[in-house]
Amino acid sequence: MKNLELIKKICEECITEGEALLLTKWVSDSIGGMQLINPTTYVDLEKFKEWESNCNVLISILENYSDPWSKLFKGDKINSFIEAKSMLGGLKSILSAVDKGYLIRVEELVYAEAFSNLMEQAEYLFSLKYFLAAGVITRAVLEEKLKNLCHSSDLNFSKPNPTLSDYNNELYKSKKIDKIEMKNIDFLISVGNNAAHNQPIKEDEIQKMISGVKAILTKYN
Repeated sequence: MKNLELIKKICEECITEGEALLLTKWVSDSIGGMQLINPTTYVDLEKFKEWESNCNVLISILENYSDPWSKLFKGDKINSFIEAKSMLGGLKSILSAVDKGYLIRVEELVYAEAFSNLMEQAEYLFSLKYFLAAGVITRAVLEEKLKNLCHSSDLNFSKPNPTLSDYNNELYKSKKIDKIEMKNIDFLISVGNNAAHNQPIKEDEIQKMISGVKAILTKYN
């Protein structure tokens, strides 16, 4: 998922902006000189529209994770006090979800399940002595895990398609992993690349690769 710290920062700014907006409330209690029985309370229109745009930037960044709140912000909203109050409540709910780790936990659970299924396939293929196929699948899992670790650590790359070694080196340079772990991953990458390029490979190398990748998934879950 995108940087949770950025999401939190934008959310906090929108909450502050929303609370200030509520202080601009005014009451429309008449139309054409006639007194209304049920007057409507509004907030400043210009400030409301600016705030509404900022809120929708946040919703866009959240992407699919915005589903529980998107209806509060999408569509043609009027600058009523009640509408603004409702949107502010949604922002506070988003911030609470971020602080409690709900968003990242959902993402991690999806990845964990996908990785688990793929590793089961790799182990099954290994048991049937399809070593190259098992190695290719395990390599794919390793690549996705390293990519996710870089993404969650806000590590950027100049090239459009970084390699596994690029991910590994950047994680080491940014001190997300130590030298021993980097060397271990180097070995796993080497075995995986041999499998992907249909190079001669030993049974025990694939076995070590499967064990090594499973250990990484457990350590960096």
